[in-house]
Amino acid sequence: MIPLVRTRFDRLALPLGLLGIAAVAAYNWRLWQRDKAFLADRTQPEPLPPLDAWPELPLVSVLVAAWNEAAHINRHIESFLALRYPNKELVLCAGGNDGTLDLAYACAGPQVELLPQAPGEGKQRALARSFHQARGEVIFLTDADCELADEPFERTLWPVIGYGEQVATGSSRPFAEQMTDPFAFTQAATQTYSAMHGPRYAPGILGRNCAVRRVLLDETEALDAAAPTGTDYVLAKTLSAAGISIRQVPESRMLTDFPSRAHEYVRQQRRWLRNVVLHGRRFGARDEMRAALRTSLVGMAMLLLLPLGILLSPWLIVVWSLLVAQALFARLRYLVFAGAVLNGSVRSAYVMWQAPLLLLDLLAWTQPMADYVWQRNRWVW
Repeated sequence: MIPLVRTRFDRLALPLGLLGIAAVAAYNWRLWQRDKAFLADRTQPEPLPPLDAWPELPLVSVLVAAWNEAAHINRHIESFLALRYPNKELVLCAGGNDGTLDLAYACAGPQVELLPQAPGEGKQRALARSFHQARGEVIFLTDADCELADEPFERTLWPVIGYGEQVATGSSRPFAEQMTDPFAFTQAATQTYSAMHGPRYAPGILGRNCAVRRVLLDETEALDAAAPTGTDYVLAKTLSAAGISIRQVPESRMLTDFPSRAHEYVRQQRRWLRNVVLHGRRFGARDEMRAALRTSLVGMAMLLLLPLGILLSPWLIVVWSLLVAQALFARLRYLVFAGAVLNGSVRSAYVMWQAPLLLLDLLAWTQPMADYVWQRNRWVW
């Protein structure tokens, strides 16, 4: 189609666009040199002391809200029971129409307390009930689709028990069987890169891998706050408002079932972005709100630029090409970085999948815009 807006400079669009892409490649190459230096210093985390050398081993209560988690619940409970940390309990609020509660009862034991979760109760209220039943001095928050393991569990606990931090949060990684899945590995790559480059004290909490002193939850009543969705965000902001710093432990990576279907991933990303905007106003987090809105606007712009460029001007196509090139080169850096950190090989299939997965991200980023206009789905999980 002939562009509607033509200028005498249009013939320069292609060569300048190619030059711009070369500049983007060179820029990302420089960033990769920096990343390699970073990896050389931080690939191997500092070893933890053995449990018998810890200053104390307080009772740790693991809280989990499990709704329609029949596919994961057995694995989750078994992984909890297999933890070598000796002084622990699992308080599990389970329910759903897929038999999750019955499966949980079949796996229950002396260290596992079960609470039925009612339809419509939601994660926040289920966790609040679990907390009021828990006895531990330290509360560990995780999800039913996670597999607990000694190293990440203890690495998240150590700053709280060993260094006197009030809250600590870690990262996550896919199940072993998902490490060869380009979709799951790409998600993990972005999260791993972000966590490793994050500050010592984080602005947020990852609800699948977090340890917090019980006294803080008592004093702030953080789990009693209203949060139809966004439990992790509301908890983090409530603690921050009370002057509590959240220690980030990027080397602690909880084994997690990453979304394997496009619609599951889009729904997750939509919820995460939407939560920041809807709850951020309540906590005065204007910078975070702007960042979330900017992400949605970038997604929308990148989806519209190419068709607009075909209709209007080749220069819009140049801008679109540069943005896509930057996104793809950055994703390739994340893949290689995560491959080194997670001891996973970066296969050619991972590279081939980056363009369609980028398109999926752009679609996911735009989804919350509808929720800001129409209220019906604002609080859908």
